Amino acid sequence: MDSAYPIGQAVYTRTDTPDFEEEVVPFSNLEELVNVCVTPRDNCILEKVIIYAMPNGTPSAVTLGFISATTGERGSFDQNIFRA
Repeated sequence: MDSAYPIGQAVYTRTDTPDFEEEVVPFSNLEELVNVCVTPRDNCILEKVIIYAMPNGTPSAVTLGFISATTGERGSFDQNIFRA
């Protein structure tokens, strides 16, 4: 079932701008969603995915948020915590 409008959008945070502006990429089906999310984007971090639906004529949305960290010291994680 193809729709004439996007069923959702991926929202990226741009890391190359001082105000970390958002870049929105719409998708129309599950294949496009996967393609949008797995395609690397220079200077962008996936922040959230919003999926729209209209069950029984009532607009609804689900937002999947992602948390990422880009600062800190690399290698500061104590790997000994996994040893028995």
